[in-house]
Amino acid sequence: MRNYLRIGKIISLHGIKGEIKIFPTTDDVRRFDSLDKFFIIDADDAKDEEFVNTSVYVKEGVKYFKNTCILKIKGFEKIEDVTKFIGKNIYIKREDAIKLNDNEFFVVDLIDMKANIDNLGNFNVVDVLKTKASSILVIDYNGKEVLIPFVDEFIESIDTVNSLIKIKTIEGLI
Repeated sequence: MRNYLRIGKIISLHGIKGEIKIFPTTDDVRRFDSLDKFFIIDADDAKDEEFVNTSVYVKEGVKYFKNTCILKIKGFEKIEDVTKFIGKNIYIKREDAIKLNDNEFFVVDLIDMKANIDNLGNFNVVDVLKTKASSILVIDYNGKEVLIPFVDEFIESIDTVNSLIKIKTIEGLI
């Protein structure tokens, strides 16, 4: 389980006073309201060891525009101060993340889990797609991508300790 979670990607600058525009990679864009401290990392899929000597940044303010948020970082006052952040990612410590309800999971925790499909064997979860109706697990099934809706009808159980999702399917799904 990773100790750091990506919550957004810096896509551009906003104005001339050191603000950055972020595309959120979290379900709730308003999550940035409760953001205090964060990290800025190049990697889209940063491993824990990449945060060892990384600077911690502090939010000064946040506002929202369409499906993005505009973030002001404390101590960065000019456009020249933040230009270097374009294309990088915003991460937080897991302990600073929103609290999940029962049967809720962070996407990063589902990826790389084993999916036991109809007791036919264990296959890797390689991605999770978001749709309006539900999330969809992308599973590498003997070299083919199989899409399984992440809904109660198909998900029998999730064992986070053993990193295993038990899946029951219907005829023709695979």
